[in-house]
Amino acid sequence: MVSKRLTDDQRVVVNTQARVCMAIAPAGSGKTEVLIRRIERLLEESPGESFRLLAVTFTVKAAEELKTRVSRSIGEEAWRIDADTIHGFALDWLRRSGQMVGVSPDVVVYTERRDRVDLLRRFLDSVEEAHLDEGTLLDILNRIDELRTDLVKPWEAPDESFRGSSFRLRELYEAYLTALDDAGGIDFPGMLAKLLDLFEADPAVLRRVQRTYRQVLVDEGQDLTKAQAQLLRRVVGDGLELFVVADARQSINGWAGGGMKWAEMLVGPDCERLELRHNFRCATRILALARQVAQHFNPPRTDAEPPPGAPEGLVLSYEAQDSEEEARRVVAWIEGLISTGLDSTRLIPGEEPRVVPEDIAVIARTRYGLDDVQAELVRRGHQVSVQVDAASFLRSPEARLFHALLEVQANSNNRPAWRRIEEELVHILGSTPAIAGDEYELDDLLEAVSGTSSSSLVETVSRSTADADGLEGIMAGLGAHEYIAEPDLEQLVGWWLEYRASTAYQDRDVGGFLRYLLRVQQTRPDQPGIRLMTTHRSKGLEFRAVAVVGLTQGAFPDYRALGDEQEIDEERRTFYVSVTRASRALLLTWPRVRRTRYSQRDADPSQFLVEAGIVV
Repeated sequence: MVSKRLTDDQRVVVNTQARVCMAIAPAGSGKTEVLIRRIERLLEESPGESFRLLAVTFTVKAAEELKTRVSRSIGEEAWRIDADTIHGFALDWLRRSGQMVGVSPDVVVYTERRDRVDLLRRFLDSVEEAHLDEGTLLDILNRIDELRTDLVKPWEAPDESFRGSSFRLRELYEAYLTALDDAGGIDFPGMLAKLLDLFEADPAVLRRVQRTYRQVLVDEGQDLTKAQAQLLRRVVGDGLELFVVADARQSINGWAGGGMKWAEMLVGPDCERLELRHNFRCATRILALARQVAQHFNPPRTDAEPPPGAPEGLVLSYEAQDSEEEARRVVAWIEGLISTGLDSTRLIPGEEPRVVPEDIAVIARTRYGLDDVQAELVRRGHQVSVQVDAASFLRSPEARLFHALLEVQANSNNRPAWRRIEEELVHILGSTPAIAGDEYELDDLLEAVSGTSSSSLVETVSRSTADADGLEGIMAGLGAHEYIAEPDLEQLVGWWLEYRASTAYQDRDVGGFLRYLLRVQQTRPDQPGIRLMTTHRSKGLEFRAVAVVGLTQGAFPDYRALGDEQEIDEERRTFYVSVTRASRALLLTWPRVRRTRYSQRDADPSQFLVEAGIVV
């Protein structure tokens, strides 16, 4: 039984034999370690058995880290752990068994809003509906997503006009789902809904899932949505074991329908409830500030305690005249950390005081709030890694073109990939070659780019098949010319060799390689440099030094939350998550004059600074 280096609280959580258990794990309490140790224990106690464990994490990166760490200690038995996001789990089973509910193995995944908007617009235009502007279409999609997150079926949706127009919400909902089906596509809400539909339509699939796993382990349970919790509830049923790690203090996905109530619904009233009581991440001064913020939660909450011998750390704050001065002060603080390191008197004896850029994060409530700091860092010659959206992992338009060509090779109906091909050709050639008709084919594209610098790359893909032999030819052809910039070419060839080494020949194809590349994009280390991110992107991460910027009333908390205590409380939890990303040094800044996209205005310090005792 695993117990080495665990606290008493952690050991109880790792070793509990309860069929259903919820572990309350505050920031920095070692929940990842506990989750991994529990998996190790379950596998060590059942050597040679065939059952698997399903670990559901908030991000693909967290899933990969979990599986990698388990593999190091368990070795051969690690094949028995399936770690993925809830959407990745659902899509995997749908690709295997989803034909009954209209999901094919090569289903096109719609992830970007503009592709989803285009899909809805095209469908409405095809039935001769009046043109709707992009803002209205986005509002429609947001409303439809809310209904789907709450598991409201199209025929159950309100039969009401949308924005007072002739459009009925129920009809728009049905139209969007029809457009997705017609395009052979699926989006994130659809992955959950379709798998639930599949369990109803073919109970044998659900039985196969339940026979595969003995225990389901869920990380970040406080941010589950109703649809996610319902899906996991169906998987667990009355026979599987369930272990959920959650913390109401870190529930920040209410805007997307997430909340602690769904974790409570998942585990039910009779589960065993355990708690981790120490924060091993944050220095005492940072933790004291976090504990003070937690007292203002609704309802007020106690927070984790520091372990014996915890370092003091450092909390600083600064009020700037405007956002430009704020950026200069933040960058000066960062440069001081990099040049002189942390004050060793505020660290654990013997702890390394040196700070490298990758140890530092700047966090803002929105992407816009990072602009001035980013500009100042770049102006002063610092490398930055901006982590706000799932940006492409390939830098050159030629490499991104190749990636999109592979996508349409796998499925010629992949409209998002065709849109990316058009965009990259504009970057490369200065214009989009004319392709006759609305139904694209690679041969049409090859004819359109004939005589251009892109023709060789398009020909490499278009003249090959999507099976194992074709993929071998595509990758061999890729390395035969110098069209793609060397850094991207090296990356692609390296990932191909990794995929080739880890996948049996008969299982290789273009679709499999693309799925491998997607996982690479979501899990590989970020570019070097100082990390810049929004508050929601900081979830689950930690850094030695963190600056939280733009802390004015109306920016953080967001102006749309003002006057609504429930929304203010979610903003407060988001602030709590931001400050608890820091382990040793925390800087809180705000400008007296706040610049918006359209004007400048005087600004008051955030109410969270008052609640934290920073501003009187």
